[in-house]
Amino acid sequence: MKNNNTNSAPPLPVGLSARSSEYETKFVFTNSISYQLIQWLKSACEKDALYPESTVSSIYYDTKDWKYISEKINSDFLKTKVRIRWYSDIDDKVQLDYSYVEAKFKIGSQREKVRIRTPYTGKWLNSTDLENSTLLHIPNLLGSNGVRIKRNLHPVFQITYKRLRFIDTYSGSRICMDYDISAPRVNGYMMSRMNPFKLNMAVFELKGKVQELPVSLKPLIFFGCRKASFSKYQACYQKIMQMNP
Repeated sequence: MKNNNTNSAPPLPVGLSARSSEYETKFVFTNSISYQLIQWLKSACEKDALYPESTVSSIYYDTKDWKYISEKINSDFLKTKVRIRWYSDIDDKVQLDYSYVEAKFKIGSQREKVRIRTPYTGKWLNSTDLENSTLLHIPNLLGSNGVRIKRNLHPVFQITYKRLRFIDTYSGSRICMDYDISAPRVNGYMMSRMNPFKLNMAVFELKGKVQELPVSLKPLIFFGCRKASFSKYQACYQKIMQMNP
């Protein structure tokens, strides 16, 4: 299957890893203004020529006692996320034939992410129940590439959203706009089943060597964008818990 520019990175060979270290500054806004914000970004910034748009889906992993989500809720200085991620076109109709298992480590505001290509296709992940035992073994790929996860992890729920990418030519920062964030399914062994939902919040991420909004992007404040610590994983987890008291 051809790439069709729906992935956020070129496909690595299976088992090969990629590491990155940079700042990621987030600004949240109401999902209902996404269209207006998209139009402004299209006029003020350049589209990412390689990966302008896609639908991103991830299955997140955690321990039985929810260690990783607790790190986020408690604002621990050290935080870890583990997930398997795949991509499709912006309409979420064509799943790409590769995926990545990722470990994301945050030390304060700085992050490091390790990404390893897996042998599992997006089509298979999109249609496989989260209770499938095969999913339990995917984080082991991290260990075989030097990333030691000293916990037994389980798939917990899926998060899917639309992503548009831009380049701020003034600062050189990369911009990711993530909207229509939804949680379509959960692992019934980890939590009560629930109806799929969409969050009313969206997020604008500034990625690169700067931590503050460049002058060229200051007008985003007038759209209601505000700097905030925002985790899709935490927001969806809390929404699910509210639906299943």
